[in-house]
Amino acid sequence: MTRVVHLISVLGVIGVPVFGWFGRDWAGGTTLAVYWFETVAACLFIVARIALHQRWSPRRGHFSYNAPGNEGPRLRHTVNGRRRSGKPLATYMSSFAVISLSFCAVHGVFLGTVLFLLNHNGVGHLVQVDWRSVGFGCLTMLAFMSVDFLVDLISLRNWPFRQLEQIGSRALSRVMVIHLTLLIGFVAIAVTDTPSTFFGVFVVLKTMASLSTALPQWEPAQPPKWLSSALNRIPSAKPGKRFEDAWADERTEERQRMEANERPWTDA
Repeated sequence: MTRVVHLISVLGVIGVPVFGWFGRDWAGGTTLAVYWFETVAACLFIVARIALHQRWSPRRGHFSYNAPGNEGPRLRHTVNGRRRSGKPLATYMSSFAVISLSFCAVHGVFLGTVLFLLNHNGVGHLVQVDWRSVGFGCLTMLAFMSVDFLVDLISLRNWPFRQLEQIGSRALSRVMVIHLTLLIGFVAIAVTDTPSTFFGVFVVLKTMASLSTALPQWEPAQPPKWLSSALNRIPSAKPGKRFEDAWADERTEERQRMEANERPWTDA
């Protein structure tokens, strides 16, 4: 039942701006405003999940996060993957909040600049913001995200830290996709001189990115045979070591990293 609610919530959030753009003839400004709100709200809901989980079930990952790529027990990482030595300067929650919300702020300024330039270039009809539609879209998305959050609260206390880490990583990936889409959109405007192309690219790529997070992630214990066969023919940085052996070593290191993050936090 929980998975069904999550799926409905995700599809609902994805569907609101898509329906508005293709079905209700929303202007580009209206659509971008709704998308920006969704990104900010999603990050805030994730911060709330992390904060509650940190309070209810404190783990080492909350306070001394061991990020992917960590090779030494004395090294500490924040959520952005940069190595820090000694005592961590921030919790996983504060690191995620600073990074995600900073990107959201930059995106807000970037989008505002895009709309201003398009309006200045005589295509104001494409960048008009219908605040009534924005309000309806934002409230509808907020309702779906709130239901999803409330359902998570039922079992949040029993979540492993890894589940929070995956949600946070996917959220940051979506933010990166938005940033990339903005750049692609500017290129589309410059090359085709059709601003509507920019908004079309944005809607399609954003929808694909959101759908990808709703699908199960494939993490095989062994690499595909065809991949191993192909890569074993290529000279590697570690002569004499097969690709499947390197794969197994990385899987072992990843398992140890996750186990370290899952340890109960007892440091006063």
